[in-house]
Amino acid sequence: MAKACISATGLSVAFEPNPPVFHSLDLHLPDETVALIGPNGAGKTLLGECLAGVRLPHAGQVQHHVPVANLSQHAAEHLTPDTVAAFLGVESALAALDRLLSGAGQVDDLSLLNERWTLKEDLIEELIRFDLPADCLLVPMSSLSGGQRTRLHLLRLSRIRDAFLILDEPSNHLDQAGRRWLSKWLSQRPGGALVITHDQTLLQSFGRLLELRDGALQWHGQGFAAYLQTREQLLEKARHDQQHARQTIKKEQQQQQTEKERHEQRVQKGRAKASKKDLPKILLDARKERSEATGGRIAQKHQSVLREEQRRKAGAESVLGREITLGFPLTEPEPISGHLLQLDKVILPWVSNPLPLDIQIRSGERWWLSGNNGSGKSTLLNAISGDIEPRAGQIHRRGSVLKLDQHLSLLDDEESALENFRRLNPGWTEWAYRDRLALVRLPGNQALHPVAQLSGGERLKVALACTLMGPTAAQLVLLDEPDNHLDLESQTLLAHVLKSYQGTLLVVTHGEVFAEQLGLDKILNL
Repeated sequence: MAKACISATGLSVAFEPNPPVFHSLDLHLPDETVALIGPNGAGKTLLGECLAGVRLPHAGQVQHHVPVANLSQHAAEHLTPDTVAAFLGVESALAALDRLLSGAGQVDDLSLLNERWTLKEDLIEELIRFDLPADCLLVPMSSLSGGQRTRLHLLRLSRIRDAFLILDEPSNHLDQAGRRWLSKWLSQRPGGALVITHDQTLLQSFGRLLELRDGALQWHGQGFAAYLQTREQLLEKARHDQQHARQTIKKEQQQQQTEKERHEQRVQKGRAKASKKDLPKILLDARKERSEATGGRIAQKHQSVLREEQRRKAGAESVLGREITLGFPLTEPEPISGHLLQLDKVILPWVSNPLPLDIQIRSGERWWLSGNNGSGKSTLLNAISGDIEPRAGQIHRRGSVLKLDQHLSLLDDEESALENFRRLNPGWTEWAYRDRLALVRLPGNQALHPVAQLSGGERLKVALACTLMGPTAAQLVLLDEPDNHLDLESQTLLAHVLKSYQGTLLVVTHGEVFAEQLGLDKILNL
C-alpha cells in the first residue's frame, strides 16, 4: 500500500458573500502521480495551494508527511534578469569554483564550493536531462522561452530530495516534445505528485484521476479514457433526464389545466343550481366543501409531480451547464476574396537559424501553426499583427487582423469584463455586452469584477468574447494557445465554436487532441 504523503481534513475555502468554493474536504494523497481535473472555477488551484502550504484554508488542516514542493501555473511567466545559475542557487558556488581553478581562490571559496569539484559537469548533465541547453547557466532567465523556464522550475524542484510535487498546469508552455518529455519524467521520478491539468494528451498517461466538481472530490481509478466514457454516459443520462422532465412537466401542466377547467365548469353548474334556491342550505354547503376539496386534491396531485420533475430537470441542467457554456453566437467578418495574407521571404528576428517564410493564406482558411519552443511561433504572430518588424522580407495584409496572445495582453486586468468588452468593441448598449458575457458564464456581478480576480479559464473566455463576439469581427484572427487554461468541456466546446467560425484562423497550439477537434486544414510547422 502506498504511503500517505499529504493528509488533509475538513478543508474549506470561501470568499464572502459567495458560497464556499469547497467545504469540508478530506483527502489523502499517496506516494504516486495523480491528476487533478475539474471545470474552470471549481477551485483546483486553491486546493493545490492549500495542500502545498502556500495558502491557509478558511477551515481544516493539512499535514505533510514528506517535503512538499509547489509549481504555480504562472511561474514560467515571471521574467527576471537573474541568470539560470542564480535561479538554481549555484551562482556563488560556480564563481568560487572558477576562482579556485584559476588559482585566485580564497578560503571562503572552499566553504562555498563545499567539495563539489564536479559541480559544473553535474549541472550540465542535469540541464541535458531536462532538455535544456548545456551552455545556458550564465543566460538571463528572461531570454529563455516559456517552455524552457518551465523545465528549469521542474529541475529546481527535482533537486528537493523525496519531495511530493504539486504542479499547476505544468504543460501550458511546453511544446509537443516537451509534453512527451514531461509525461515520461513524471512516470519515472521517485516520489508522488499531484498534477493539475487540462492537457488531454498528458492526461492519457495517468492511471488515477481526482476530480473536483461542485465542491466535492471524486476518484477515478481506470485512467483518462475510462473517465471520458463515464463522463459521456453521465451527460447522456442528464440529457435524457432533461428531455423527459420537460415533456413530463408540459404534459402534467396540460392535464392540470384540463382538470382545472372541467372542475370549474362543474362548479359553475353547481352555482347555477344553487341560484334557483331549490336545495336546502345544508346540502349546498356540503357540495361547496366537496368542490373545494376536489380542487385542492387536483392541485396537490399535480404539484407533487411537477416538483419532482422540476427537481429532476434542475439536476440534469446542473450537469449539462458546463456543456453549453461556450455555445455563443460569433460575429462573422465581412468577406474578402483572394489572399488575406502573404509572406514574401520573411525572416523572423530572435529565432536561431531562421529559414525564409513564403506563405499565402486565403480567406476562410484555417491554419495550425506548430513547432518546438523557441521556433518563433509567437514571433511570427507578432510580425503578422504588425507589433514587430521582420528581420527581412515583406508581409502583405488585406482586411483587418486581430491577435489574442497567450498572455491575454489585450485585457486590462484592472478593468472588469464588461469594461474590457466595451473598450475593445464600442458601439453597443450595456445590456448587449452583458448578454454575451452571460453566455460565457459571467452573468450579473461577475461581469463587474476586475478580470485579475477571475480564473485563468474565465479570463480567456472574456478575451474570446472580446475577440469573436463584438459588433464587428476581423477578417484574420490570430490565436496563440487559446486552449491553455480551458477545462476539458470548454476545450471541446471552443473547438466546436471555432470549427463553425467562417473567418480565417491562424492558431498556435501544442494540444494535438485540441488541434484535431478544431479541424484545422492547413499546417505550418516552424
